[in-house]
Amino acid sequence: MIIDAHTHLFSPEVIADRTRYTTRDSFFDFLYRNPKARIASAAELIAAMDAAGVDQSIVAGWAWQNNDVCIEQNDWLIEIARQHPNRLRALCTVQPNAGDAAIREFRRCIESGMIGAGELNADGQNFRLDEPGFLNLARAAIELRAPLMLHTNEPVGHAYPGKGQLPLAAIYALVKTLPELRLVLAHWGGGYPFYELMPEVRAASKNIFYDTAASPLLYAPEIFRAVANIVGAEKILFGSDFPLILYPKRQKEPDLRPFLDQVRAVGLSAEELAMVLEGNAERVFGDW
Repeated sequence: MIIDAHTHLFSPEVIADRTRYTTRDSFFDFLYRNPKARIASAAELIAAMDAAGVDQSIVAGWAWQNNDVCIEQNDWLIEIARQHPNRLRALCTVQPNAGDAAIREFRRCIESGMIGAGELNADGQNFRLDEPGFLNLARAAIELRAPLMLHTNEPVGHAYPGKGQLPLAAIYALVKTLPELRLVLAHWGGGYPFYELMPEVRAASKNIFYDTAASPLLYAPEIFRAVANIVGAEKILFGSDFPLILYPKRQKEPDLRPFLDQVRAVGLSAEELAMVLEGNAERVFGDW
């Protein structure tokens, strides 16, 4: 079984009239005002899963700035997951700056069958990890036994649209404050796993996990073996960032197969591969 732990979907309303949403959300406008910027439907994701032999996907929407838009899109994601119970599981989006309203929405979503919150984006949604809005959301996540997926970026290397500035030190401070919080750091944690070579960071980061979203655009394939050697394969979740084009020089449409072929060829043992492709996602996004 294969689980893609990081994909994105948009409702038919967003797909049909993205201009309506670019005018409501400056972060969405920044990345999606160009009509060539890819947004995908549930049917397109499932077709790509079928072609690549992916059994289930964990789907997120967008890191909306307006909590009312979060609620609107969460409603659609709840319904689409109910329509495809064996294929799709959904994460909710909330705006931490909405305070109590964000907590209420988070609780509603978990009670409606969603399995966590994400992909939250500190830069795009303009929040800090040490502010009351986010900390209260994180405490609610602990209470609800639900993970949070955070967008992270490597602090060095090439620039690209949407590359964030969330400091790795802020993540470390967060997990020292709330060690029970289950965190999935997208995009290999922006390099955070390498700091787990420091004993105090490793001790504080026992509930941090890393997904591989957009990996071919960021790192050489050796990152799989390197991170597995540092933190253990049990902390790595396969994620594609669908519908992102991962191999732009040889892909015109989203296709999960080349990335899966790469993962199978990076030198992980059969046991490690099973954890990365399935077992870790089941464990992290399931019950404690």
